[in-house]
Amino acid sequence: MVTPTPEQRRMGDAIDRLVSVEITGRGVIGELYAAARRIQEDPLCLTAAARLLEAVHKGDVVLLATGLPTYPWFAGEQDGPVGAATLARALVLGAGARPVVLTDPANAEICAAALRGAGLYVRPVEDALRLPTTAAVVAFPLEWDEAAARASAMLDRLRPAALIAIERPGANERGHYHSSGGKRLTDHCAKIDSAFAAARTRGILTIAVGDGGNEIGCAAIRDTVLRVVPHATRCACPCGGTVVPAVETDILVAAAISNWGAYGIEAAMALLLGRPEVMHGRDVDARTQELCAAAGANNDGPGLLDVGADALPGPLHGHVVDLLGTMVRNGIDFGRLYREPRYPWF
Repeated sequence: MVTPTPEQRRMGDAIDRLVSVEITGRGVIGELYAAARRIQEDPLCLTAAARLLEAVHKGDVVLLATGLPTYPWFAGEQDGPVGAATLARALVLGAGARPVVLTDPANAEICAAALRGAGLYVRPVEDALRLPTTAAVVAFPLEWDEAAARASAMLDRLRPAALIAIERPGANERGHYHSSGGKRLTDHCAKIDSAFAAARTRGILTIAVGDGGNEIGCAAIRDTVLRVVPHATRCACPCGGTVVPAVETDILVAAAISNWGAYGIEAAMALLLGRPEVMHGRDVDARTQELCAAAGANNDGPGLLDVGADALPGPLHGHVVDLLGTMVRNGIDFGRLYREPRYPWF
């Protein structure tokens, strides 16, 4: 069992504060984070990291679901695939995991490009199960019945140790998917909810990262989403439902940008393991974003194929990665400055 020390909890709080800072101007993350924190005792990213390190052992499969079709192109955004790719890298380096990414058929190449940017080979599932530093991308079905059958077969075959959703939309109480602004995305979304629902019935660890209330896992903070997120109580499509997904997860990480939530989990894993290299660096982050954008993922907000996520440019995300890396290195050495000189010339 991975039990964080008091010092690690304090650093975990700092990681959470950084990745949940109000920067996008939507004005909702403060309350979404507070609601998620009320249902979990420890810092969110640290909790997710500790549970992953408990559940995932060398050779275990981890399923990562991502990809959010953006209106009106119904093409994916960089927020989600980039974080899934860098977290997959961290799971390989930190736990020896075998990552398999689940996404929409239209977003498979975006996710594959992001994984390559993060330094992983992308091969078929059979290869990913036997080769090191290798991941697979699976285009999940768009139809509910086919998706349910695929989910059951996949869980039987791969026996994953965990499922993680990163900026992955979920179906509401009427079976429809929406953008955070309430626009319908149902016809373009793979029905990956089926895999998470089935995993929960089997006792498999499920984790979600979201930033707007329309992502898988946000059912746990439904009342807060309905209260603070515009368009949440009634969507802008004919279904007339909410934008809150019906499927819950064991752990919910609320972050200002979902990629940042994934980065925070990486940082917490590196902290708990005492291994700074588990947290990816600025160069890897830039390459992951660039390849993801070149494959057709947009910077949601302006809707351009510019490097970045949620209307923030690529270099700014690199600064957050730099800060998290510094926090990890100092957190591993927490308090040493007060015990003995850190620098030999003093």
